[in-house]
Amino acid sequence: MSERPRSPHPRLADRRAARGSEPEPELEPLDTSLRPAVAVAAAGAVLQVVGLILGVVDAPAGYTSWPLAAVLALLPPIAAWVFIANRRPSAAGALLVVFAGVSVGRAVDAVQLAVDAGRVSRPDLVVVSGTVPPSPSIGLWLLILGFVVTVVAGGLAMDRDRAADEEPRRGLVVGAAGLGLLMAVGLVMAPFSSSNPLLPADGVFDAPALAMIGGLLVALVMPVGAAVAASAGDADTVRGGILGVGLAALVVELPPAVAALVIPELHLSAGPWITLVGVALLVPFAFVSVGRQEQNLDEEVDLPGRGNLHLGAGIVGLLAAVAGLVAVALPLLSLPDDAAVPENYAIRLLAPASVLVGLLAVGLLVPSLAARVRPAFVVACAGIALTVASGFDTVLSATGVITSKATPGAGVWFGALAVLLALAAVIIATLAGALEREDVDLSELDVRPVLGWLAGLAALLALGAFGFPAVSGPGYESIGLWTFRIGSTGSVVALLAVIVAAALAARSRPSRAAALLFGAAGLAVVRALEFVFTGGRVAGAEPALGTWLAAGLALVLIVGGVLAMSDKRDSTV
Repeated sequence: MSERPRSPHPRLADRRAARGSEPEPELEPLDTSLRPAVAVAAAGAVLQVVGLILGVVDAPAGYTSWPLAAVLALLPPIAAWVFIANRRPSAAGALLVVFAGVSVGRAVDAVQLAVDAGRVSRPDLVVVSGTVPPSPSIGLWLLILGFVVTVVAGGLAMDRDRAADEEPRRGLVVGAAGLGLLMAVGLVMAPFSSSNPLLPADGVFDAPALAMIGGLLVALVMPVGAAVAASAGDADTVRGGILGVGLAALVVELPPAVAALVIPELHLSAGPWITLVGVALLVPFAFVSVGRQEQNLDEEVDLPGRGNLHLGAGIVGLLAAVAGLVAVALPLLSLPDDAAVPENYAIRLLAPASVLVGLLAVGLLVPSLAARVRPAFVVACAGIALTVASGFDTVLSATGVITSKATPGAGVWFGALAVLLALAAVIIATLAGALEREDVDLSELDVRPVLGWLAGLAALLALGAFGFPAVSGPGYESIGLWTFRIGSTGSVVALLAVIVAAALAARSRPSRAAALLFGAAGLAVVRALEFVFTGGRVAGAEPALGTWLAAGLALVLIVGGVLAMSDKRDSTV
């Protein structure tokens, strides 16, 4: 017998031999205890599909929606089975529990079809063509039974003991809850507008009693389900629960949103877009580590939870800036018969406000800059509220004058979306600041007299800058705090943001104080630019007192920021 030749690569041979000597990792046994729950969920999905095919009432739907609805109904049991096949039973159980919670609200909502289908804004299920409301059919009862069976499946999946492996990260929990709340806002809004009086276009709060209760129950599952899932110490439970919340939002929102795209009398509104943005931002949370390792706080490190919050605030802030720029580009009014829409000069100021927020949001995405940029970002977001409120004031005035002819245009929805996203970004960034302050010794900080006096001066200047009109002309004055109009609410938000920022800066660490003051200065600059961007609205316009006070306010705040930076008593955390 000839000798076996040796490998020409000894090191490779050694590695192969070492791998051969290692025991093969043992896979966890396939957990079959959830099979009954998955089977029951599959039965519930089949009942829903059959009910939709048969038709829920004796009137046609606005479009052939049952193929899409069938795919959406079958996704939860399929996803649960995939999780089980990959030996992640906790993920499957969490997903089924989320859909059980959503199915409770969907069942209550479906009962409204039996009470009065003519008042339900569900063109994917029924379109009324006359004054007599359609009668329920056997398909409706099968659909409701399918929801009930799905609730039972969730109950079977809950009967399990899962031990937490890690302590949940507060940043993950808060971020998931905030995005769940954003999705809930989208779900309660009307998914479309309608030009057909027989096709109601109501949001949850405008719907009949049962539909309103069901819609609110569904919306409530979004933030609660996301927060509960994220608070689990088990990574698989977090993954299944968050994916379940995102998938449930799509299952509820897609059919009516598609109806708005395929039915000529319907027009898609901002609700589905807000829900979609929330889902897109929430789903990545399913793949974030659920816990954090103990770290030495003496080292200059950024805790993972805080870093994730900075990242989330930056992403949401960028989306708010983009939504604001889109709102500027789109018309805020819609007139019949293709009539020319008057230019809304007030919304133009949203452009510099959005650019400022967008630039600071980019800073939040850079780990080395995020903590220092965050205070300025929080203050600057008030600029979006300031400018959107001013633009909407013009829209409300126009729709009141041209009764039943002028309607809000697409820019209104993107402006509202910009405000909602800016609010969400502020909440996330503020929570990141709260986590930071837990790790910093603030007991030795005291009020710097120079910054204290500067805060008082800034408050007086801000009261005039946002209180008095910034633009005036023959027979015209722009919105200010003392005009007591809808746009004045934006002036109130901006005024409070500047006063609070200046007051906090007097007793903050130098780098954070400078950021607060520079952010407030950016907000003052936006106010001072109002004449530049909106002065063309009236012949003979000129800068008014509010513009000059805003310029002086910006100068004072910039000087204060420089003074704050000159202080050597800083913390690297």
